[in-house]
Amino acid sequence: MAVGESVIVYTDGCCSSNGRKRARAGIGVYWGPGHPLNVGIRLPGRQTNQRAEIHAACKAIMQAKAQNISKLVLYTDSMFTINGITNWVQGWKKNGWRTSTGKDVINKEDFMELDELTQGMDIQWMHIPGHSGFVGNEEADRLAREGAKQSED
Repeated sequence: MAVGESVIVYTDGCCSSNGRKRARAGIGVYWGPGHPLNVGIRLPGRQTNQRAEIHAACKAIMQAKAQNISKLVLYTDSMFTINGITNWVQGWKKNGWRTSTGKDVINKEDFMELDELTQGMDIQWMHIPGHSGFVGNEEADRLAREGAKQSED
């Protein structure tokens, strides 16, 4: 689906047993009904909710770039991801990827990857409340949950 020249995409990350040993995280990217780029995959690496949200956005941007799409409207229910990439990253980069209190940024590598991917892209980051009946968000969530059930590569 497109708005003007921008393409709309919905992303979601999930993690069952978040913060526990058996945690299983998945990412979902939803481009529209029956779209060939719709994807639900298991998150590699550390299994957390926050990482899944960030990597769902990364995946959508990678897919967009591969399709020569440079203008995206990216819907996510993760304010953490939106704040991270639109606000906090600037400060973290100035501070050598440390927080204002001098600590290492949690999910630093994930945000570095997202920041790198956004270069040269025109992305409108849109917050959408989770589980509130928006089809795109519900579909991204379903794909993320499917992804979490897969075994890690």
